[in-house]
Formats: sequence, structure tokens, C-alpha cells
Amino acid sequence: MSARRTLTARCTLTARRTLVAALLAAATITALSAGAPAAASGTHGAPATDAAGVTVAASTPAAVMTPGLHATLESMVHDYRKQHDIVGLAVSVTTPNASGSGRDVTTFTTGTLELHGSEHVDTTTEFELGSETKVFTADLLAYLVAEGRVSLNDEVQKYAPADIVVPIWGDERKPLTLRDLATHQAGLPDYPENFGLGCGADDPGCANPRPGYEQMMMWHALQNHKLLWEPGTKWLYSNFGFGLLGMILSDVVTPDVPKSQPPAYQPALEGAFLDALGMSSTMLETDSARLATPYSPENGYAFPWDNTNAFSGAGGLISDADDMGTFVAAHLGYLSTDAPLGVREMATTLQPQRDISESCSLKPSPPHHPPADPASYECKQVDFQMGLGWQLHADGRNVGVPWAFKDGGTEGSSTETSLAPGLGVGVTTLYNQARSSESQQLATSMLAAIVAEALKPTPTPTPTPTPDPAPAPGPAPAPSPSGGSATPASLADTGNDAAGAGAAGLVALLLAAGGGTLLVGRARRAPRTGGRLRR
Repeated sequence: MSARRTLTARCTLTARRTLVAALLAAATITALSAGAPAAASGTHGAPATDAAGVTVAASTPAAVMTPGLHATLESMVHDYRKQHDIVGLAVSVTTPNASGSGRDVTTFTTGTLELHGSEHVDTTTEFELGSETKVFTADLLAYLVAEGRVSLNDEVQKYAPADIVVPIWGDERKPLTLRDLATHQAGLPDYPENFGLGCGADDPGCANPRPGYEQMMMWHALQNHKLLWEPGTKWLYSNFGFGLLGMILSDVVTPDVPKSQPPAYQPALEGAFLDALGMSSTMLETDSARLATPYSPENGYAFPWDNTNAFSGAGGLISDADDMGTFVAAHLGYLSTDAPLGVREMATTLQPQRDISESCSLKPSPPHHPPADPASYECKQVDFQMGLGWQLHADGRNVGVPWAFKDGGTEGSSTETSLAPGLGVGVTTLYNQARSSESQQLATSMLAAIVAEALKPTPTPTPTPTPDPAPAPGPAPAPSPSGGSATPASLADTGNDAAGAGAAGLVALLLAAGGGTLLVGRARRAPRTGGRLRR
């Protein structure tokens, strides 16, 4: 097992960060302060610049990759693959380095690119990202907002073709905005009702309409759709909404693309931040010798997602562990001082945009309740926040500190990224098998293990016994120590019992015994190739 290269960097907290975002980091730092070593060298105040002129994210050496933590995470990766019979698995873990002046990226890889194959997964093996693509779309949105080319409060109607009328809500005529799309609060269903048009006349009812679903099909679907409820109120996960957002933003960057052609989504990402970060393996899905074969939960056949048309911004990208380590580090604020605007703005997607108190999902509906009917949904009370694309959990439940989350799934691949911004820690998992259950969240469990390690209290140093001065006159009494052996503080002593115990519980569930060989990979990055995209 080996740790990947360390890149020195640092993050600056800008005036654009909201008060709530600052509290997320502050809550983590407060939780750590009782259990962190007194000699901790990490800083949480004004940023400093190292000799190379590079800044670092606010972090604490309590969250560094120690040999013991490395062994724990390795066991979790191994056991997870064995438990779910996964063909190939790659993991990228970003932590602050021991000096507090940068970050380390540790990668774990195991398995093969295809079932019964001989080529082992390494850090350059590509996987379908599925819905993790939505965060890339959110990053593009943040960049264009910073450039002044769009606003979060822009009405979707502003970007619609001349003959399209975007639906509005109620007598107050409340419009649909880009912020609504980016926070899953647009009142749009998961998929448009006309999604099957992507199959074409030659193959009606095909399994995968994505490659053939064109821009005007989506615009017509939006025009003919009645909003389920007032935008900005209820939360409903919507590929429709993010597909629409990605299409709009791509057309802002490259407006001359005919509506009969796929939007220029990948070039928009490249210009915003992919090229600047050297993320040469992140692209719309294309035939590649390094792309892991997708499989169903039972390791049966799964068609490639091939989401390269109007819906690409909702789930069309592929990537590898190397690139995702870079991607996570940028969101955590590990940046060079000369980082371009698009890279600097990636961390702002973690700023809270909306408080979510009601979450809705499609219920098993009788035939007379189509997905566009509000009666098709059941809603429940919840308590979390939305950034741009990210789900934010300020209460730290299941992890122990405030954290952010986004996952992705296709017909045959699964990904997940979980971040603890206040610690400067993030985990991404990628594997070529569809999830059989939403409870399969390896990245979150690994993040919880890192947090549990960081929250461990340290023993109090034993004071050196000092003899009491001898009274005079008369014989001196026997010396009595003024100190003694200190007892290591318990979780309860630090006030971190709830957070630490919750995280440790998640870890214990995954630390089952198993056999086999686990590989930790490090590989050189291949340059971006000009492969043709499948349509």
C-alpha cells in the first residue's frame, strides 16, 4: 500500500462564504479542540503561505493518514468488495498532511476491469460517475455566476428558445430559476414524460433513451409540464432539472450549437476547470480501454450509460481515482495561489443555498397517477441543506462532524463522494456494479472512520513528581508526589461521545473478516485523448 504524491496547497476563506458555511467548519474545529494534540500545527485562522507560495485548506493534523488509519481503511475497502461481490473498486482519500501545509491523497484499488478478467483496476481505471456529474454541473454554474454571465436568480425562461414558454407557479406567477434547478426544488419530476422519444422511431421503448434525447425534446417536455408545486419549497430529486441546467449552461458557453445537436457540455467543463486541474480522464463517456465494464448488482449484463446528449449534465461523465482526488481537493480548498477563477469557485458550491424541510419521493402509484401528478408523491419532514448540487448535513449525523454528500449510480456503476470540509477530508469511491441498496455507502463509512480517528482524545502527559519542601525545624517527612499517572481521557470527558460513538459504530459494521489481495495503486496520468464521443 502506498500514499500518492502530496501536493502543497492552501485554501482562503473569502468574503463570499456565508455565515452558515463558516459555522460548518467552526463546528468541526470546536469538536476537535478537546481531543486534538496540544502540539497540533494546523491553523484555523488567517491563511499562511509556504515557501512555494501555495496556500492550504483550513484543517487539523488530527485528521492525517496514519499507519493505523490506513490499515483500517484498507480493511474496509477489502471487506466491502467481498461483501458485495464487486468486480472492480477504486477509492481516493484526501486528508491534510502532517505538517498542515498541504494535502495527501491515498488511493486503494482492488479487483479487475471486467468479470474474470486479468487486467487489474488501478488509479487510472475509469468508471461511470452517473449523478456525481451533477456536482460538475454545479461547479460550472458557480463559475459562470462568478464571471457574471448568469445569476442564480435568473429565470429559466431567459434561456429558453423563442417559441418555448416555461411554466410558472400559481396566480403569483412565480418563475422557475437556476437556483431551483441546482437545489432539486424546481417542482420537476425525476425524468420528463417524453423521455422515451430518445429511443427514436426505429427502436421504440428502448432500454436507454439518453443518447438520442435531444435539446428540443427537453424544452418541449418542460413547456408541456405543469409544476408539481411551488418552486423553492419541496425537495424532489430530479435528473430532469439537472439535465436542463447542464444544457442551459453549456449553451451559455457555446451558444451556436444547433438544438438538433448535443450541447457542448464537456468543452464547457474543460474551459471552466478540468483543463486547469489536469483532469484528463474526466469526460463524457466514450469507448476506452481503461473504462471498467458495468455490471448489474448480480454481476450480470448492464448497458453503458452513454449519457452524451441533452441529459449529459445530469449524469454523463466518466472519471478515475486520480482525477477524483484532484476534484475533491479543489472543493476542500487545497488551491495554488494562482488557481484560475473556475477552480477557486468550486468550493463555493458547498455554501448552503436552501434549507430543506420537506422531501418528496415517487410512491408506488396506480396507473391513473402519472409522475407529473402531485398525487404520485409522498413527502416527509427532513432537516438538511442544499448547496449547489451537494447535500449538506450540519448536524453531523452518521459521520460525527458537519459533512457534504453526493453519490451517483448508473445501470452498472456506482460512485459516492463524502466530504468533511472543516477537517479538510474527503473520500470518493468508484466501482463497476450498480447498487442493490441505498445503504451501500462506503465513502460515508470511510469518512466516519477518519472522523472517529480524528476525534480520539490523547492521553494527558504525566507531570514530573516534585517533592514537597521539607519543613523546619524537625525531620523532613517522606516526599509525596504532587502528580501521578494520568488516565487517558474518555470520549465522554471530551464531550465528543455522541459524535465519536456514532462514527465508530459505522466502522464496526464494515470491519468483517475477509481474504484476497488488495492493491494500492499509483499510476501516471495519460494525456487527454481526442476520442470520438458516442451519440
